[in-house]
Amino acid sequence: MGGQRNTSNLCDAWETSDYGGLDVERLRTRAEYYGHKAGASDKSTEALRRMLDSSIGRKIASLTHEQLFKELVNDAYKPKMHKIYSSFLRGVKVDFALNVRKSPFALKKIEQEDPGLFHQLNQAMADVAKLHPLNDNIEEVLKIFYSFDTPEVMRKRSDELGTAEVHWIDMEDGSHTGIASGTAEAASNAETTMTQLVQEYTVRAQVRALCNKTGLKIDRTERVANSLGHLAAVVDQLNDLDHPVKIALFAGRRSSDRAYLLLQTWFCAHNLKKYIGSSNIFACSHLNRILEEEGVHESKERVQQIGRLIGTHAHEVMSIVQHLMSHCDEEAGCPGKPVQVCAMLAHLLFLRANGGTQFATALSDTFGTEGFIAAALVTQVPDEFVEDIQQLYPDDRQIESGAMVFDVFTTWRLDSGDYSKYAEVVVSAWEGRCKQLTDQGGGPQGISQQRPALMHSNLKDVDHVKQVASLPERIRPTIVAFGGVADGFVPFEIQSDSSSAVDGDKSKVELELASIVMKAVQARHPQLPSQQECAAKHGDDDDLVKAQVDPRLPEEAKQRVKKWLADLFQSREVDGKRSSVVLAKAYHDITRKQILNM
Repeated sequence: MGGQRNTSNLCDAWETSDYGGLDVERLRTRAEYYGHKAGASDKSTEALRRMLDSSIGRKIASLTHEQLFKELVNDAYKPKMHKIYSSFLRGVKVDFALNVRKSPFALKKIEQEDPGLFHQLNQAMADVAKLHPLNDNIEEVLKIFYSFDTPEVMRKRSDELGTAEVHWIDMEDGSHTGIASGTAEAASNAETTMTQLVQEYTVRAQVRALCNKTGLKIDRTERVANSLGHLAAVVDQLNDLDHPVKIALFAGRRSSDRAYLLLQTWFCAHNLKKYIGSSNIFACSHLNRILEEEGVHESKERVQQIGRLIGTHAHEVMSIVQHLMSHCDEEAGCPGKPVQVCAMLAHLLFLRANGGTQFATALSDTFGTEGFIAAALVTQVPDEFVEDIQQLYPDDRQIESGAMVFDVFTTWRLDSGDYSKYAEVVVSAWEGRCKQLTDQGGGPQGISQQRPALMHSNLKDVDHVKQVASLPERIRPTIVAFGGVADGFVPFEIQSDSSSAVDGDKSKVELELASIVMKAVQARHPQLPSQQECAAKHGDDDDLVKAQVDPRLPEEAKQRVKKWLADLFQSREVDGKRSSVVLAKAYHDITRKQILNM
């Protein structure tokens, strides 16, 4: 340990003292205090007080560690991904890799300076692998709040395969990377719970190191109170904006505390204007159970009080399909100029498994929005996909043979890059397509003539929300979704004796959140070796801030994958006839021949 001072013995007793439940009275007092410090209005701090005084608030605050850690912190898109995997990718093995993009306290540093805490993190990771992703309660929540019916094969695979365990590997630069390996569902199940755990333990590492160095103690009640005060101020700022944009809470995967996540969701549902729901199944499940205990037995009323589950699509399935079927991108293009066939294929498989063409959402930035649009505008929807939607979802919006893949989507979610730039790209492409159809006399039935809805899910702060909400209607998002905007801390004010009295000498302390992702980096099938060296993601950022490749690859291999990603990103010239043939064959091979289920 090189003489590093072990903080475990100094900090364990006080730092874990309220994991059996928060100090409700102090939580309320300190939340109001931090709310005023953050600039929240009297109305919002009063709303905090009422929430924490209510029986629902008290039940949330009194949840034990065991109760908070008995379910995965999954997002709503996960069941839809797993419906694809259990339908068409049963023979595939996948690796997810944890990437801590930025952290105030690196995992390696936690291991070296606070081995007791690192041991707790490892135990928490092992416990995650023991959790069943689905149970009767989760299925009910998905049905009530998400209109999602769990297929028998999906539940059976969930019960049998569970959640993949995460193992650390040491990188050349000395950092730690967590790897989850297993079936597509099992590896995917580890992702969002793992990122939340790392976030929470990163915060705990900071406060334990502070205690060791200065004697100042910021316990869990103080941290949650601070976050709630910050939240009240954020809600005030959002409510003050004059805009028509709907707001979804995409929190959970990077939440600083699970009890805070529940209180945050409840507070937003009852105080944030234009709020439509949350992406987090964990929060919905707990709040649904508490409302039932409170005597709210009508499911519609529980949905009204909590909001619906909101989930669209995920990059993981595009990355996985592209790694498995990368030859399709090459076949549709020419050397050095691949075409985004796999990204289109993954979108069609999503709709084939889940339905919902009326609100079909394009998540176009996995390999670059402009390249995706260039392919989607000239590539025909496979006839077998048209038949599948007609037979499986007769009440859905139907698209006739001859429509282009671009015509399928009524919503576009922009998750990276310059929002205004790519919103303009999407809307301009739609306008061009409408003109083309008009010139052709109308085109196939089922093509929407309404301007596509836009969703922005890459927001930094309230000012960023204000900026995009003020854009011209033509490119203004219909929905904004965020998590980090409504999490975090204002500066703490702590007395040296660690008491929570408002008066007296105090030290100001700041805690930071980490930026953490966990992405699919390998997809393997024993009978279909891939031409690519890993699964990957590019994103729409010029600086590749959201790009991801397998961190275990040698540097030369990483550069080859990045070159491939750059070629996909820059792809503009597409032979529509060729890409249509390749897409139709790939769709047939996966849905009819079941090549990835063997």
